[in-house]
Amino acid sequence: MEELVRSIQKQVRIKRVACWAGIIMFGLCTLVGFATQEWFMTLLSLGLTVLAVYGLTQMSGMTKYASEYQPGKGFRYYRRTVQQKLRYLTWGQCFLAVFIILLFFLQNGGLIPFLMAVFGIITIQFSIKKRIKNHQEPDAAELDDFVRMGIVATHEQIIGVYKDFVHLTHTFRGNQIIIVTDKRLISVFVEEHGRALKTEMLLAGIHKVRAIGTGFQGQGLLLSVSNRDHNELHIHMVGKSIFFSPEQFIGSLLRALDAALKSGTYPTTEAFPAYQQTRISLHPSEQGLLHKPTTA
Repeated sequence: MEELVRSIQKQVRIKRVACWAGIIMFGLCTLVGFATQEWFMTLLSLGLTVLAVYGLTQMSGMTKYASEYQPGKGFRYYRRTVQQKLRYLTWGQCFLAVFIILLFFLQNGGLIPFLMAVFGIITIQFSIKKRIKNHQEPDAAELDDFVRMGIVATHEQIIGVYKDFVHLTHTFRGNQIIIVTDKRLISVFVEEHGRALKTEMLLAGIHKVRAIGTGFQGQGLLLSVSNRDHNELHIHMVGKSIFFSPEQFIGSLLRALDAALKSGTYPTTEAFPAYQQTRISLHPSEQGLLHKPTTA
């Protein structure tokens, strides 16, 4: 996971350089177009400059943690409702559509930008939008399974769930379950033969949060959190399923985190550890045999 984090951070740095190059190049084209009264070139270059600036602001602070998390602040997109997210994405599609129309007016608009814009519209419509609308929460039977497997405690309230499979009986190496309760953020990474590594972090101890879009067109998300003891938990949500939305899960995490931090005090008598890793099994016959902490 650490190697993946470094790789994604490197990609973000490359994109930041590309945005700066775009700002300089398209900014100069805007000035040239204005000076020569080429109004079409001026408007197109100005639009691309604004797009490069927007991209740069979106990547601000992605390669490192921002300042301490403040309840109710930041992460505006993830705090939106389903309908608000869909409208936001629709505006993005409209911008890409306008960009495609402008390319048609240019004799050498470029095939690669055109294909990227078209692919962006398709990805937003049939992947990101679809999974936001179809995001599923676990049913009562699955919640009981989480308790039976020792992933959550009976007295915890589950706020949100993300997973990259449909049924617990059909899991493979690399599958994961991410759960946020009213007390903890829990990551379960499936290993060999249905056994898994469970990593948990107390919500009240978290003080830094970072979310980085990954994959082409930002289809996935890398969630990183850090607590006051400098323990870090990195979770990569690939986002390929149309039934489980990383965007909706992060929204649930933010709501639970805000509630846990509203008192403004760090609990010292909490029943759960601030950070812990545990080996567990997803097989019913082995329940209770592997629940031993490996990292304090």
